[in-house]
Amino acid sequence: MKQYPKNFRYGRIFRVKLQNNHLSKYLLNIWFYEYGLKALTSGKLRVQHINSISRLLKRNFKKELKTRFNISLDTPITKKPEEARMGKGKGQRFCWEYNVKRGSVLLEVGGFVDKDRLFKSLHNLQEKLPLYTKITRVIY
Repeated sequence: MKQYPKNFRYGRIFRVKLQNNHLSKYLLNIWFYEYGLKALTSGKLRVQHINSISRLLKRNFKKELKTRFNISLDTPITKKPEEARMGKGKGQRFCWEYNVKRGSVLLEVGGFVDKDRLFKSLHNLQEKLPLYTKITRVIY
C-alpha cells in the first residue's frame, strides 16, 4: 500500500481531535465484497497498522482472499528530532495517519475461502488494531 498521498498541497497541518459521538456519514455499508471490519469507536490508524493488516492477511490466505481498504492516509504527522532545541518552527513529516470515525467500514474482504479461517484471521486483526471493531456481513 502507498505510504503517502500522491498530491498533498500544504506540508504541515494540525492534528484532528476526534470525538466518539461523531458518526461517519460515508462508508457505512459494505459495497464490494462479502465481509468487512466496521469501527465501533473513533480513532486513528497509521501506516504501521495498515501494513500489519495486509501482511497478516497475505500470510494466512496467499492469493485466495480479495481485500479492499476504505482508508486513505491523508493527515501528515510532524515530529522534531530529539536533539533539537526549542523554537525554529514545526518539525518534518514523521508519518501519515487516517482519522477513523465511528461506524465507518475500514476493510472489505471476500473470495472463495473457508469461513472459519476467515473469521479466525479477522479476530486476530481486531486484536492488532488500536480501536474497537466488529465483523459485519452484507445482507442481500
